[in-house]
Amino acid sequence: GVPTTQTPARKPHRSDPLPPPATRPETSALRISELSLDSTLHAINLHCNNISKIEAIDHIWNLRHLDLSSNQITQIEGLDTLTKLCTLNLSCNLITKIEGLEALINLTRLNLSYNHINDLSGLMPLHGIKHKLRYLDLHSNCIDSIHHLLQCLVGLHFLTNLILEKNGEDNPVCRIP
Repeated sequence: GVPTTQTPARKPHRSDPLPPPATRPETSALRISELSLDSTLHAINLHCNNISKIEAIDHIWNLRHLDLSSNQITQIEGLDTLTKLCTLNLSCNLITKIEGLEALINLTRLNLSYNHINDLSGLMPLHGIKHKLRYLDLHSNCIDSIHHLLQCLVGLHFLTNLILEKNGEDNPVCRIP
C-alpha cells in the first residue's frame, strides 16, 4: 500500500482564526486602571469595553474628548480634574442620575442617551456663564417630569441643542399630553 503521513500537531499561531464564539471565554470587564494611559492624551475612546467604573484618568489633564459609551457604567464620577474636557460620551450605560460634572467648565457636548436617567439635578451646578454646555443628548432615558426637566435646564445659558427624542426613541416626558 501507499504509506500515509501524519502531520505533527503544531502550536497555535497568532494568525490562526479565532475559535467560534461559543468556545471563547466570556469577555471580562476592563478596569481603566489596568491601562497605561499617557497623561498627554487629548482623546480616549474606550467604547464597548465592559467598563463599570470611571477611574484612573484624573492625571490626563489635557483630555478633551472622552468616549466611554456602551459600557456598564452606573455613576458619573472621577472627572473632577478634566477641566479641559469638551466632549463626553456616556451613552448606552447604566446611569440613573446626572452628577459629577461641576468641574467640567469647558464641556460643550454631552451624550447621555440610552441610559436609565430620571434625575437631572446634576445639571444645576452647570447653570450660569461659567459652564459652556451647548449640546445635550438625553434621548432613550426615563425622564418623566416636565417640571424637573425645566428646573434643571433653565440655567444652562449656552444650551442650543437638547435631544429628548430621536428616531422614535424618547422619554416618558415626551408622551405627556
